[in-house]
Amino acid sequence: RYLHRLPSRSPAALGSEEQPQQARWGEAAMAEQRVVAEDHSQMLLPISELRPLAESELQPMISATSRLDSFHLERRETHPLPDAQDLPESIYGAAMMATLRSSQTKHAASAVHGVTSLVFICLVFNILMQFYVLYCTKLYVCTPAVNAVRALYAKFHREVFEDGVLSMELFGEFEDVEALCQIPLSQPLFFLSILVVWTCTCWVDLSESVQYLQLWFMLDRPEKGQKTKVETTDDTVVATSASLQTKATVICCVLLPKIGIACYLWLLGARWLVATTSFQDLMLNAVALSFITGLDELIYSAVFPEDIKALVQMYKIARPGPESVASPSKAATVGGDDAHTVIMRRHSRQTLKRIFCMLLTMLSLLVLPMIYMRFLQQVLPGYKWDVHGPCESRISNLMHADEH
Repeated sequence: RYLHRLPSRSPAALGSEEQPQQARWGEAAMAEQRVVAEDHSQMLLPISELRPLAESELQPMISATSRLDSFHLERRETHPLPDAQDLPESIYGAAMMATLRSSQTKHAASAVHGVTSLVFICLVFNILMQFYVLYCTKLYVCTPAVNAVRALYAKFHREVFEDGVLSMELFGEFEDVEALCQIPLSQPLFFLSILVVWTCTCWVDLSESVQYLQLWFMLDRPEKGQKTKVETTDDTVVATSASLQTKATVICCVLLPKIGIACYLWLLGARWLVATTSFQDLMLNAVALSFITGLDELIYSAVFPEDIKALVQMYKIARPGPESVASPSKAATVGGDDAHTVIMRRHSRQTLKRIFCMLLTMLSLLVLPMIYMRFLQQVLPGYKWDVHGPCESRISNLMHADEH
């Protein structure tokens, strides 16, 4: 680099008076180059010695970066849900949206309240329609099926049992043996699996309603004179606080009826499935029951225009924010522990909580149908579980005969 700074002219191109000076410059440059080379030879280290030195210098920075990334990742995993929850795309979500719009002071136009009135009229129509369908299902479908199964089971005890003891000879001569072996309680394990599926269907609807109930209940109270407080962006409107009047309207008029319908539908559906007289009808009835659970979405899709559906997608409910913890790069401590330790502890607790909730949900979905089959079903009161054994023997004999 030093030699490149020298003039590019050669001594031959210079005059006679410049040649001695140029020669002196060249000698001085060569001398300085030798000195620099000697200094560099003393400063240079072998690669084997440079690598540990570089690693020792970079290791603190690498550890700090890795620790910071781990901190942010664990904090995100502790609270992975977004800050706001979408409203359900059903008539219940439309009712929540209409309540929020009407409760805002800046939306005082009569058109807004008119839309809210129409939405609540549709909500009342949906609730009445669901209850009416459930009532007719119980009256015209479930009750005749229950009476038929009870009559069949009573005939089985009257004609097949002698002095309270089952006679396999009389069971073979029983004229309704085919229908008896088709009732769901004749195959408890198969019927339990169908009942678990039906319980999961109602559980989804019920858990969604409970989730929104918690979100509305945990909203902060707005300032005096306001019914709701929202935060708006280009695409969303997030409700961050609501008055007691607004919460009561949504909870009493929207969520509690939805929860009641889900619970009653599960009980009625389980009773109807127990009273089914064939396994083919059992599968069809399970599919037909899911139609009632989706009636609110069906009315929402058929009645509401696209702009109302867009408003439902725009409005959201704020989730309660997690307790903030400073970044590990700052000197923040919580109870004597640094921020990273606190986040690690919270992450562990949240993971255990998720595991516990999943196990509790799985246990509930399995145990609840078992409890209903054993204690709560009143289709066959006093059922003695005495149909499965003879029917299994009959099925085994039929399969053995087919093989030969």
